Amino acid sequence: MRINKKIFGLAIVAAALFTSCNKDNEGAIYKSQTNAGLSFTAATLTTVEVPASNPVFDVEIVRGNTAEAATGTINASLKAGDNEVSGVTVSSYSFAAGENRTTVKVDISPLEVGVAGTLTLTLADADASVGAITATTLKCSKAYEWVSLGKGTFQDNFFGMESTPEILKAQGFDRYRVMAPCEDFRAQAIAGGDDWAAASSAPYIELWVEDGLVFWNDWFTGQNYDGDKNQPIMACHASGWSSMATADFWQHSKFLDAKTIQLAPYYYIDGVGGWNNTQKDGVVIITLP
Repeated sequence: MRINKKIFGLAIVAAALFTSCNKDNEGAIYKSQTNAGLSFTAATLTTVEVPASNPVFDVEIVRGNTAEAATGTINASLKAGDNEVSGVTVSSYSFAAGENRTTVKVDISPLEVGVAGTLTLTLADADASVGAITATTLKCSKAYEWVSLGKGTFQDNFFGMESTPEILKAQGFDRYRVMAPCEDFRAQAIAGGDDWAAASSAPYIELWVEDGLVFWNDWFTGQNYDGDKNQPIMACHASGWSSMATADFWQHSKFLDAKTIQLAPYYYIDGVGGWNNTQKDGVVIITLP
């Protein structure tokens, strides 16, 4: 995926007002321009997605008064839906004498991965040119960069599944994807006439580390309870139940050593129930390459 690290607007007004660096060619409007004469290049900029490991991108600003060097700050506001996201930062701008374009760096680290944000940048009126674009908005988001570690092992001792799936790691994070770990077992079960085997299984298990313990998004085991496609068997983390919502119940899902991960799922069928293995060792074992 190509990461757009630098945002350039397509504003005609910017080209018309700010392209000349020659003082002799500045229009009459700038003869009396005593401030920096700043403007954004467009009121709306191109959508940007940045890697979660380095969630920084550039935004361009231009100016009409190039006589002297200038520095200053820009205000930033980031929202995810209706919620304000605090902590976004923007670097100071800096123009050398005679320079009419520069960029500032925007850091959206506080935005959650996979959440679409709306960023608004605002210039101070005291720094803006006459008729300037003083505010600009853009859609932004962060994405993990997944790097293959190679083939690992997956063993589900509850269902008797074994496979050697590819395992990915999010660059810069203790976050992993175990790719299609149940698929071999599911396909073999179908070939053997097992009516519990579903038509598909989870494309991956995504798991991550928090405070030394391992969490994951629920995954579909590729098995349907009693062969009913409307009753998929999911492998769930203990934290999904209010009765097990404290860390005391999560201790069996963890790294056993630098390469070995143990998961203790609740195998659950919505509206039916399931098999609670959250307080057991050795239920699911994943070995990293």
